[in-house]
Amino acid sequence: MKPRRLTPPLIALRAFEASARYQSFAKAAEELSVTPGAVSQQVALLEDKLGLQLFERIKQRLRLTPAGEQYLLPLKESFDKIETATLDLLTHGGSKGQIKLGVLPTVATYWLIPKLTEFFERHPEVDLQMVSLELNFVLADRSPDLEGELIDIGLFYGDGQWQNLESEKVLEERIIAVASPKLIGKYSPNESFLTLPLLQHSTRPQTWSPWCQQMKMAELKPSGPSFEHFFMLKQAAISSLGIALLPDVMVQNELQRRELMQVGTNFMIASGAYYLVYKKEKPYQPSIKAFRNWVMQTDQTPYNDAE
Repeated sequence: MKPRRLTPPLIALRAFEASARYQSFAKAAEELSVTPGAVSQQVALLEDKLGLQLFERIKQRLRLTPAGEQYLLPLKESFDKIETATLDLLTHGGSKGQIKLGVLPTVATYWLIPKLTEFFERHPEVDLQMVSLELNFVLADRSPDLEGELIDIGLFYGDGQWQNLESEKVLEERIIAVASPKLIGKYSPNESFLTLPLLQHSTRPQTWSPWCQQMKMAELKPSGPSFEHFFMLKQAAISSLGIALLPDVMVQNELQRRELMQVGTNFMIASGAYYLVYKKEKPYQPSIKAFRNWVMQTDQTPYNDAE
């Protein structure tokens, strides 16, 4: 194994990182349970070893130099990872591998969770913590945000092109038109589209246009109310408010129970898909590698509780 000759002593790195966070040797000393003089000495030794000045000392204040700013970020990330690894070890005693998975509620409820029994049968040693993505782990443009280490891996909807992240397509989204049977029973499929309100999904407002193109229909203008989430859109269709375009994965049970019926027989493959998203180093962790390998081999068939 190659020796780490360039790595400074851990005590010096901790002194620098804490001092940079607080911009104070005294406050860093309180956290590290040493004297301010000891912290100052460790930072000075680090600067001497690196041959670079990391702080500007202005009276009783510290200010990072450009070199210090550049050095701080990867050090902070490394200490955060050490803390997370230690917490996982103390929590599970080394016997379990923990995965924090961020996933959209729709695909989690109607596709992933019903299939997890197989995963846990294969990997009982894995502790899976599933959290809803919503806006907690996405940026303003709704792209994945894994920088905060709040999740290890995510199941996101999009085009698969996200900067600094690896992505692998897991599940295509098949869109079908549905409505309540009592609403469309007296119409033919084409008459239904022309006569009944067309419900809208506010975060995907352009869905009806590609639908018409793929179905080779004249352009339709949605005339019904709009809803932010798919589960709202589904309930609106069940409540006879109009025709909705929904992923087939989330309406299997309603179709089986005749709460909804498909309008026509055609479907549209959405332009986006569900992707497994992670940082490059993540799949090398055994538990995450196990989940990644399993989910990439999982059948895409929608769950149906009547099966």
